[in-house]
Amino acid sequence: MSVTTSVWTPPPADEAELTDWLRAREPVTRAPGTGGWHVFGYTEVKEVLANHGAFSNAVVRPVPDDSPMRLYRTGNLTWMDPPRHRNLRGLVSQAFTPRWVSGLEPMVRETVGSFIDGLHGRDEVDFVREFASPVVATVIARMLGIPTKGQQLFQEWSRSLMTLADPSAEGNGLQKVLTLTQLAEAYLHRFIAQRRAAPTDDLTSKLIAAEIDGDRLGDDETAGLIALLMSTGQAATITLVNAMIVLGRHPDAVAELRARPELLDAAIDEVMRYRSETTRVERKTVRDVVIGGQLIPAGESVSVWIAAANRDPRVFEDPHVFDIERPHNPHIAFGHGIHYCLGAPLARLEIRIALRELLDSTLDFTIDPARTRLLDPRLMFGASEATVGFTWKEKQ
Repeated sequence: MSVTTSVWTPPPADEAELTDWLRAREPVTRAPGTGGWHVFGYTEVKEVLANHGAFSNAVVRPVPDDSPMRLYRTGNLTWMDPPRHRNLRGLVSQAFTPRWVSGLEPMVRETVGSFIDGLHGRDEVDFVREFASPVVATVIARMLGIPTKGQQLFQEWSRSLMTLADPSAEGNGLQKVLTLTQLAEAYLHRFIAQRRAAPTDDLTSKLIAAEIDGDRLGDDETAGLIALLMSTGQAATITLVNAMIVLGRHPDAVAELRARPELLDAAIDEVMRYRSETTRVERKTVRDVVIGGQLIPAGESVSVWIAAANRDPRVFEDPHVFDIERPHNPHIAFGHGIHYCLGAPLARLEIRIALRELLDSTLDFTIDPARTRLLDPRLMFGASEATVGFTWKEKQ
């Protein structure tokens, strides 16, 4: 098999430069030295994500027993391969059903409305800190049954996770994540014990009660799954922020959404395609495998570029144009294969309600680029800060 011989340059840290860099890549490329392999094409990315027999996720990020981040190891579906992944996902699916998620709509609407009421009349809002992040964290905490007094910890914990992809974060950003993760782990174990003793109808109780062939979740796995929910909840937070950034750059699309509310779901999908929250994921080959005509030996690291796949011109017409009426949009922002995001229905629900309520409550909004702090695009497209100026409608 041949190996790509085009000139390789490392992925740049600037967002605009990275977007151009992705456009120039071939579907499968080997980086020189120990740079591993990079997969950019839509078909090739889907092949990698679907082939868990050759591309393992379980060996990518080993976490030591004494690490403060051990909470993310046990019960973390994203770091597992079958058969444990299949069994654990089956247990979670028993509790986290689409029907159950759809029943959360009144709670999500109430949560969003409460935060909008608190911001109404403000000329400027730190959209990440004052709306997107706390809304998503509060929804997840309420869904889990976390009482009001415990929700502040979850909001702080959720917001701190963004610093892991923020190149301009203060030096103590990682330490804050570690500290809050340890506090959350201790809190969760106490809370899980309470729910085992006195179950309710919340998601935590449903996770505890889920059973397949006598197999149930232990406390560590339940806590790890809740941690996974909090960290993947960042996808909804960042996608909501990305929606404001992209729509702020496309006022014609905003006007169209106000005139034709039925386009909102398609607009959300286009935001996820155009500005994919997860830029790339990592895999490791456990055997020799051919992808896109390239032989990748066993033991190689593979970067799988979701953002590039979602702009592959072989699949998407005019891929670098933001079009909320795009007729064909099979994006893979939520992943593909066995690791497709379990929380996708909840994320869609949160984003749809939040954007609908914001559009209905305002006459106009603007994004200040000078006061938008972007995340490292080599990890994710998003922002840890985004100042939004609102022109509000009169309250009815």
